[in-house]
Amino acid sequence: MNGAAGEALYAEWQPHYAALGLPTFPVSGKRPLVRGYLNVGLSASAELVKKFPNAPAIGLALGKRTNLTVLDIDTPDETLLRASISQYGDTPFLVRTASGNFQAWYRHNGETRSIRPFSDLPVDVLGAGFVVAPPSVGLKGRYVILHGSLEDLRRLPVMRSQVTKGLEGNRHVGSVRQGRRNKTLFRYALFHARHVDDEDALLDVARTENENACLPQLPDDEVVRLVHSAWKIQQEGRNFVGGKVVPAGFGEIDRLASNSPDAFALLMMLRRYHNCREQFALGKAMASKLGWSLPRFRAARTYLEEEGKIICLHPGGKGKHDPPRYALRGAIPRTNDN
Repeated sequence: MNGAAGEALYAEWQPHYAALGLPTFPVSGKRPLVRGYLNVGLSASAELVKKFPNAPAIGLALGKRTNLTVLDIDTPDETLLRASISQYGDTPFLVRTASGNFQAWYRHNGETRSIRPFSDLPVDVLGAGFVVAPPSVGLKGRYVILHGSLEDLRRLPVMRSQVTKGLEGNRHVGSVRQGRRNKTLFRYALFHARHVDDEDALLDVARTENENACLPQLPDDEVVRLVHSAWKIQQEGRNFVGGKVVPAGFGEIDRLASNSPDAFALLMMLRRYHNCREQFALGKAMASKLGWSLPRFRAARTYLEEEGKIICLHPGGKGKHDPPRYALRGAIPRTNDN
């Protein structure tokens, strides 16, 4: 079963996956066409064939529901494919994606969704969320089974335990509750925007996080909106979340570095540590950190205030534990929870 004839891919292939006990749902591009797609069961999957017979792609949930984990190798480099299989373990089921990249499928063994668990490799471990399954047709081409057949999905091996133990730091810890969901998910999208190919892939990542971690879940249209904003920031080169980069415009470099080198250095330090925070303390502790005298530090801080680079939110001074509090002007945009 390496391909499918005709255009009604979902109608044709849903029964093949169902025969393996795997419920599927219709997809277009990388966007599921139904809500609650991760909870679709076999009977609901069969009903969806009647509503979306001509859907060009087949979605398949990952994790406990289907007992599947996918190693997503985000490059067409076959050398990295072989190296990844050598590291994670052999598997009989390999897929080439519509983008020409690779996937290696395994039996689920408690893995969660780990995007770029090893920052120097374009590899994701997908133990949650969903995957577009072969022989789907995507925006850039067809998903093709390179090795094996659907029957191999009955007897997949698990990933090597010594590798998956290193992924535990990427697991969700607790849940994001109402009042912080929007802001937290937005920052999550900004962080992962660096590691995906397009906005659709980022939406997949954000939807999974919303379903796994937000209580209650944000409405899907809100997830779509914040992902669009995050992707726009990424495309414009303004995304500094999770990156080892400090933003500085040419104009402010020319002005501050020449007129007040101390103010420029302080601004860079503040962006280094606080660019995505709503507010932060800015008093004697920072002067000590920089090794500056208080007059020197205060002069630089005042200069940044006068230039409009920082805003004083609270002057402090009501005791030892009441430092001045500031905010950066022009930091990463913030959103409000509904």
